[in-house]
Amino acid sequence: MTIAFDAKRYFNNATGLGFFSRTLLEGLRRFYPEHQYLLYTPYNRGQLAVATDGMRLPDSWLGRAFHPLWRSRGITQQLKRDGVELFHGLSHELPLGLRRAGIRSVVSVHDLIFLRYPNLYPAVDRFFYEQKYRRAAEQADRVVAISNQTRADLQEFFKIPAQHVRVIGQSCDDAFERLSLRHLPDRLALEIPKDLGLPASDYLISVGSLTLRKNWHTLLAALFLLKEEGFDLPLVAVGTGKGAYPEGLRLQAKKLGLQVFWLDHYVPTQELALLYRRAAALVYPSVFEGFGIPILEAMTVGIPVVTSRGGCFEEVGGSAAIYANPKEAPDLAEQISRVLDPGVRADLISKMPAQIEQFSPSKICAAWMEVYKSV
Repeated sequence: MTIAFDAKRYFNNATGLGFFSRTLLEGLRRFYPEHQYLLYTPYNRGQLAVATDGMRLPDSWLGRAFHPLWRSRGITQQLKRDGVELFHGLSHELPLGLRRAGIRSVVSVHDLIFLRYPNLYPAVDRFFYEQKYRRAAEQADRVVAISNQTRADLQEFFKIPAQHVRVIGQSCDDAFERLSLRHLPDRLALEIPKDLGLPASDYLISVGSLTLRKNWHTLLAALFLLKEEGFDLPLVAVGTGKGAYPEGLRLQAKKLGLQVFWLDHYVPTQELALLYRRAAALVYPSVFEGFGIPILEAMTVGIPVVTSRGGCFEEVGGSAAIYANPKEAPDLAEQISRVLDPGVRADLISKMPAQIEQFSPSKICAAWMEVYKSV
């Protein structure tokens, strides 16, 4: 088959959608090299993924000059000229005219957070997201949700019948398994870059953009409660953000006397795996996600996880994680203290291999190939 992908985020996105795209394509090339994979992008900044033989840029001056127009309309004729049989919209969107061009389509839907929490998004963004996402879900030959939670949201907000939506989870980068504590059990065997200035002792880690939905303020409040009880572990906070909320977090941490190491820049995947290795636990108290990849990354490396109760989080963590009410700092503090208990930690770690096997690259790619062939 000749399969095309909307690869703008594959080449240019340093967060969740970019990781999803790169991990999936790397797996497909590895397990199913007999197919041709073409990656269509309006540009490639060259920082996250190198150009490959399959990269396709706009082949007209109009497409190069007007990127959004090319992605939504002009790309279809280019796909037809390239002999594409199937187009996979990796992030909620599909170009117009695929069906008329005889090209089958699959769309990945990661979340509909902008509808569930509209106050977190500008009105104009909500309007255009809803138009594009709804149209793609209604017109695709197959809709694939990243979790059962997202499938339920598609049914609730777009009235897409649940039986018309396949659920396929996400795998994480091979670096997390390659550098895991199962393969290298000495936590100090690999050095963290010294220029990060991180503590040599144990610390907690949390990963996610510095936005309100990620719930950093409740995490800081919980850490203060733990400090009052004698648990004073530093926090390594990996995530970027701009505006009043990140500034407020720094002020909150300073006022509470917490040790927080803010890594507010892009952290390469291998470096992130090293940061997980040294951590006592991942704390991921996000209010809502489509999947929650840090949970899987941390379990793959081999450290325990405290995350939010409900939603998609329990789909990813299963019985190998501990859950808390993300809106209640005392409950979050209690669960963090639990995960630091050696017996609880050992029990969670023993359950991780079976849980993460559900999201192994081979299983995820096999599920995708089944979808492609069925379409």
